[in-house]
Amino acid sequence: MQYTIGADEEFLRVSVSGRDTDIPPSAVCAQVLIESERLERPRILIELDQKFPLSLASQQQLIDQLPMIGFTPEYSIALVHRTPVAQMANQYIDMLAERRDLAVRNFRDVEQAKEWLRSR
Repeated sequence: MQYTIGADEEFLRVSVSGRDTDIPPSAVCAQVLIESERLERPRILIELDQKFPLSLASQQQLIDQLPMIGFTPEYSIALVHRTPVAQMANQYIDMLAERRDLAVRNFRDVEQAKEWLRSR
């Protein structure tokens, strides 16, 4: 799995590609949090180009791990998936995050994600 983390005037920008396992990317999430704090960007835009979506169990594990990593409701994370299959498959994350009072949402395109992040 490859990823890059950078920032623009508004958001922490993360690009992730090449994940080829069903293991939740907790180590990447930890690095995202470190950079978010360092750059003072609590609004995070993550663009994902994955070979296949995480299973429902792995989506739950990922959301369960976010508070343990240090993510709180003050952080807003917008996930943008490149393929319709991934967009549909990852909608479970939205429900899980809402139940845990985390601001994590999936979007079909970057502009929708930016609008949501700006509204936070």
